[in-house]
Amino acid sequence: MIIPPQIKKPVMRTTLAFSALLFIPLFAEDSTAKPDAAKPNTIEVIEVQGRRLALVRLIPTAAEFQTFQQRVESITNERKDTALTKQLLDAALTTPEKEARQRQLDAKMQKLVASNAEMNKAFGFDLTRQYVVVPTKLSIYQLLTDDEYVKLAASSDFKKESVIEADGGKKLQTKGTVTGAVEVETFQIQIRGIGETKKRLQELLDLQPKLTKSEDKKKVEEAIQRGQKDVNEAEANFATAQKYPFSEKLATQIAEAKLYVLLSDEENKQVDKAVSESKKDAPAAK
Repeated sequence: MIIPPQIKKPVMRTTLAFSALLFIPLFAEDSTAKPDAAKPNTIEVIEVQGRRLALVRLIPTAAEFQTFQQRVESITNERKDTALTKQLLDAALTTPEKEARQRQLDAKMQKLVASNAEMNKAFGFDLTRQYVVVPTKLSIYQLLTDDEYVKLAASSDFKKESVIEADGGKKLQTKGTVTGAVEVETFQIQIRGIGETKKRLQELLDLQPKLTKSEDKKKVEEAIQRGQKDVNEAEANFATAQKYPFSEKLATQIAEAKLYVLLSDEENKQVDKAVSESKKDAPAAK
């Protein structure tokens, strides 16, 4: 299974199912949280494992998400470089060295502040906050060998647009899409489950030739049979759910995602107040 690059902190990738979905009045103007397009003057707030997060931005395409990833990585590296320069300044012993390090630090801080402002404008992202990315749409592809592509292209029902070319000239066949945060999470859990089941089976297969006692060999052979059955069932369930067979050469690409910001204590108080007021305004049950 080919997995896309992970986003590094302060952004966390997650597909954790949320326990609550709220739409509440807008926060103060300086908040990075943005209004929900379908519900003007409100923002989307989710609760994940006791933490509240507000929707900052919908990243609607794979290309835009890739740009976001690259820019997060770039600004994160800028911050690390700036922090290193500060450490070198603190460790400097002579006045000339301190002055030189200070000039370096000032220049890097100025660049970092500018980069942060650009990220805030483009994505509502600020280095001083913590974020969570929730994928809401995956594009699924299968890596093709040259022979597989030639055979596929020669078939009578071949559609040229069903194959894309990736870096290095690799060809990927479109298999489908998975849409919805819960659906994406379910798909990823299913993929991980197959991988873990196959790993356990392989460990048994690797162990088998090392055994010398017939009793141990019999136990492992029985475990291998059960393990193979589990793999077959997991792959069959995948094929039923996704309408195409599982393959080790499947690749996923995030085609849409939501960027959430972890709420501050003050923003959490505003959520509590908004929820309380909405309950007061709700019509009484008859």
